Amino acid sequence: MVERGWREGERPELPDELGQDPGGDAILGAALEGLRRAAEEVEVERSTAETLQRSLLRERLPDVSGLRLAARYLPGSGEARIGGDWYDAIPLRDGRVALVIGDVVGRGIEAAARMAHLQSAVRAYALEGLRPSLILERMNGFVQELESRGTATLLLAVVDPDAETVRLATAGHPPPLVVDPDGNTSFAEGPSGNPLGASLFPSYDETVIAMPAGSALVLYTDGIVERPDQSLDHGMKILSDVGLSLPDEPDQACRLLLDQLLSDGLAHDDVALLVARLDAPPLTLDLVVPADPTSLVGVRRGLGRWLRAIGVGDAESYELQVACGEACANAIAHAYPPGDAHFAVRAVREDDELLIEVGDFGAWRPPRGGSGGRGLALIEQLTDSLEIDRGIAGTTVRMRRRMSGMQA
Repeated sequence: MVERGWREGERPELPDELGQDPGGDAILGAALEGLRRAAEEVEVERSTAETLQRSLLRERLPDVSGLRLAARYLPGSGEARIGGDWYDAIPLRDGRVALVIGDVVGRGIEAAARMAHLQSAVRAYALEGLRPSLILERMNGFVQELESRGTATLLLAVVDPDAETVRLATAGHPPPLVVDPDGNTSFAEGPSGNPLGASLFPSYDETVIAMPAGSALVLYTDGIVERPDQSLDHGMKILSDVGLSLPDEPDQACRLLLDQLLSDGLAHDDVALLVARLDAPPLTLDLVVPADPTSLVGVRRGLGRWLRAIGVGDAESYELQVACGEACANAIAHAYPPGDAHFAVRAVREDDELLIEVGDFGAWRPPRGGSGGRGLALIEQLTDSLEIDRGIAGTTVRMRRRMSGMQA
């Protein structure tokens, strides 16, 4: 029988790497510290990329007469690093608005930085008034010139609230979902060009679709419809089904879409989502806008669309827009000191007569330089009656005009 164990003083010495040598503890500690620092660096990069990404996305989308907008950005969860998904809404000078949704290939700060370059470029090209297809061609050339090229998908949809149409072009991006006024859904399928940066000289085609008042347009990136356990086609089918009960309010629509399509409440990839709802002109026009000269264009377009909807002819509509614009300019110039302020515009049809009111919440200052009264004199020439109610709470300019040939 062999006795197991060692007699006292006979135990062999173990190698340092297997024993209790303090040097082994130091090596293990250094390794663990390295892993900890690497994890912290990944988290710092993720946090920095997300901060950069969110700072470039518009928290407050622009006010566009007749079009309500809402958007969401959701970073990928878990170990996924931030990508380059983004959205934008760009008001154009002719009253249309360009809606943009894009997805830059890549992850981390580099992808977010490339997204920033693309966002700036597409805004510049759109503000030039270029067609969507030409914008994509120029964007492709822009991507080719970037030091870090990569590729990106991009969808550009130019909404015309007056014509109730959408003109779109796409560079390899999933098609937008259209929800008509009756709640039916369809995808705005059209020729899908190459992703940006994928070829030197691609060509892009445009598709024009009807967007009647009451319709909604849903733009999205593939992170909301595609994940490891779900194909893109299946995700788009779910999106279409959810769209059948899409809420009227775009902000609520975004919330519903994220809740229903991200069943676990987490995005496995970045998600960008943009919802636009085209409203029918109301029976009474009510606008509250900043007391800033840049607001005059929006007021003119909103009033013009409302006047056309109730059957006012072009000549009379133009004169009423001029009269209203003068009253708005007075509110901006005379009613407030520098700083944040607003004024209100209200228009209503009373039988064959139109009433337009412009109200501010300040106190008019005396005219300076002998220029006072010109705007009011012009309003008197363009309307049948002009009343001005001044009070401590503000001033209301009330204009009336009897319309000829207005549709019933």
